[in-house]
Amino acid sequence: MLLDVLGIVDDDYAMAATIGELLRDGVAFGAAAAVHVARPNPMLPDGALVATVAPEAYKGLGVGVMDLNR
Repeated sequence: MLLDVLGIVDDDYAMAATIGELLRDGVAFGAAAAVHVARPNPMLPDGALVATVAPEAYKGLGVGVMDLNR
């Protein structure tokens, strides 16, 4: 059950900076926020997967993707 792994992530300067950089590069806001959370960090050293129906939006952004279309 996926709901067991969902959580709220507090926003901070690092999140704002990452999202700002990705927005400047043309990445959509929602995808940019997901990329920030899914990239490796102290709590998730290996990073996390982004579960999405639009996997092409995350190509080349350095995160793993779970394609929900399959």
